[in-house]
Amino acid sequence: MHSDDIMSSETMLYIPEFDAQGNLYTRVIERHYEYVSKLAPTKLIDYNLRYFGSSLRGAFDGSRMILGKLNQNPIVVHEQSSIIWFPSKSYVRPECKWFAVHHIKDYQAVDKKNTKVTFLNGYEDCVDLSIRSFENRVQRAFLLKYKLEKRTKNLLVQFDQGKVFQRVANNVIFEDEAEKG
Repeated sequence: MHSDDIMSSETMLYIPEFDAQGNLYTRVIERHYEYVSKLAPTKLIDYNLRYFGSSLRGAFDGSRMILGKLNQNPIVVHEQSSIIWFPSKSYVRPECKWFAVHHIKDYQAVDKKNTKVTFLNGYEDCVDLSIRSFENRVQRAFLLKYKLEKRTKNLLVQFDQGKVFQRVANNVIFEDEAEKG
């Protein structure tokens, strides 16, 4: 692994590529540059999820819990930063591309089976999906974001954080005094 393999809010797209020997790598498209990772796209996603404390399996399970059982569910890579990605196809297929929904500016049909995606920085990429299929994936990603934010907001409203912090502070003071005595 290389430190570049850790995604950030600037990471927009993972594109599968094969080298001359047939090894699957990932072209990583960042907002201001791109590079090739030696990991396959799905392994790169899983590596990043694990880096942030989850896994691909866990992210899909969480997405299914929130959205229901759908094909090609979006996943939350980093909740606090609202980083949500979705696959173009089944993630087990080598030609699967991964998109960061927060970087997508627009998309339009090229023909019945292909869609051109334009990112906020002007970068464009074609994906072999109908515009309707691509739009469904984008909509599910935003639905996941909305439902997750709603659940988080409800949790914060129901849970008085001030009491928790006060209780923690009191316990720390109490433990410190007990150690002195």
